[in-house]
Amino acid sequence: MLAVELESMRGADLLLHVNIEEHDIFSDLLPEKRHALLYPAGPEAPSGPGGEDIVIIASNNTANVESVVWFLREVAPKAPDIDIRIVGNIDLGVRSRAPDEYRRYRDWFVGRVDDARRVYENARLVLLPMVKGFGLSIKTLEAMASGLPMIATSAALRGMKEDVMNLGDVTVADDSESFANALRRKAREPRRTEAQRRTSGVRAYFDANFSQAVYHRNLEALVAPLLESGDRQ
Repeated sequence: MLAVELESMRGADLLLHVNIEEHDIFSDLLPEKRHALLYPAGPEAPSGPGGEDIVIIASNNTANVESVVWFLREVAPKAPDIDIRIVGNIDLGVRSRAPDEYRRYRDWFVGRVDDARRVYENARLVLLPMVKGFGLSIKTLEAMASGLPMIATSAALRGMKEDVMNLGDVTVADDSESFANALRRKAREPRRTEAQRRTSGVRAYFDANFSQAVYHRNLEALVAPLLESGDRQ
């Protein structure tokens, strides 16, 4: 299948990639072609007014189920005095895959809501305990748009340039001990005001890389020369 994809790509004037991993892989596979990284526009999320909730938002798919089960088994017992809201139909997968953990933390599961983005209104901290996945994570982009501080594994930040690891509002924790330590520490911090969230580092990163305006500007800059070249031929 890869050979078929590469053959079809050889006829393109420009190859656009929506995440950095794909950009780097195909740049190596097809060095003779022109490649560009074009992040997609991310979904907006409310930046307030804020509340006390520490949240995980996840839909019921294999990667998310494995991630939430890892959090419940490995992280949650190390932070026993902290309550979490787990939002989305992920409860169905966790109940099937890890019934003991589901029963132990049943009160944390909110279930499916009409608009998961509204959860950010009353949140103070977002947890992104992803253990696997491919491409950009929509959940991560939503969390950035909300302006909330985040505790995330490297897998949750996949597909982005390395500079995302240096954002002050993002605590990267790839093992259960460091994740739990970060959770206990961040849970004690004062919650951000709506104004602070609108001007936070993660919101600025979202605006600079994943806003609709930046997407349209970058796409136009990449495509316009090709259209002009076609008109001249």
